[in-house]
Amino acid sequence: MALSPIDIKNKTFSNKMRGYNQDEVDDFLDQIIEDFEATLREKKETEKALKHANEKLTYFNELKDALNQSIIVAQDTADKLKDSAEKESELTLNTANSTSAEILRRSNEEAETTVSEAKRKANEIITNAQTRATVLAKETDELKTKTKEFHRKLSLMLESQLEIVNAKDWDSLLLPFSAYIGEDHQEVKKVLDNEAKQTENKAPETAAEAVLTEEKVEVKDNATKEVEVKADKVVETVKEEIKTDSTKEEVKEEEKKEVKGSKAMQEAMNLNRKNRKKV
Repeated sequence: MALSPIDIKNKTFSNKMRGYNQDEVDDFLDQIIEDFEATLREKKETEKALKHANEKLTYFNELKDALNQSIIVAQDTADKLKDSAEKESELTLNTANSTSAEILRRSNEEAETTVSEAKRKANEIITNAQTRATVLAKETDELKTKTKEFHRKLSLMLESQLEIVNAKDWDSLLLPFSAYIGEDHQEVKKVLDNEAKQTENKAPETAAEAVLTEEKVEVKDNATKEVEVKADKVVETVKEEIKTDSTKEEVKEEEKKEVKGSKAMQEAMNLNRKNRKKV
C-alpha cells in the first residue's frame, strides 16, 4: 500500500531511552509531509500533463494516420486519375489519329472519285461533241450534195418551163380563129377574113386579136410569175432544209409537185395541139 501524507502525519513512535528528540522528529516529519504533498501535487500535475500529452499524441497519431491514409488515398487517386488521364489521352489521340486518317482517306477517295467522274463526263462530252460534229459534217455534206442535185433538177425544170413559155406553139395557138377553118369552109373563112379586114381598117388591131394578144401576154406573164414564184419557193425550201432536217420530205414533195406541174403543163400543151388539129 502506498504511503500518503496523512499516514506520515498520523504515524506514532514508541518512546525508548536515549531516543530522538520528539520535536525535531515532528518538525522533520512535517517537512517531509510538505515535501511529499508537493511531490504528490507535482506527480498529479505531471500525470495530468502526461495524460493530456498522451491524448494529444494519440490525437496527432490518429491525425497522422488519417493524413497518411488521406495522402495514400490521394496518391492512389492521383495515380488512378493520372493513369486514367493518360489512357484517355492515348485513346483520344488514337481515336483522333484514326478519325483523321479515315477522314483523309475518304477525302482522297471522294476527290479521286470526283476527278474521275469529271474526267469521264468531260471525255463523254468531248466524244459526244466529236460524234455530233462528225454527224453534222456528214449531214451537211449530204445536204449540200442533195442541194446541188436539187439545184440541178431545178435548173433543168426552169429551163423546161422557159422552153414551154417561149415555145413557138404559142404563136400558132394564138392565131385568129379563121386560120383553123379548113378548105371545105372557104366561104365562112372569107366572111371572117373580110370582117377582120374591116376591123383592121377601123382600128390598129381587131378586138379578137387584142384579146388574143392580151391573153398571150397574160399567159406569158403568168408563166413568168409562176416560174419566179416557184423559184422563190424553191430557194426558201432550200434555206429551210439547211436549217433543219425535217424539211427534207417537204423539198421532195415540192420537187414532185414541180415535176407534176411541168407534166400537167406539157399535157395541156399537147391537149391544145390535139384540139387545134381537130378544129
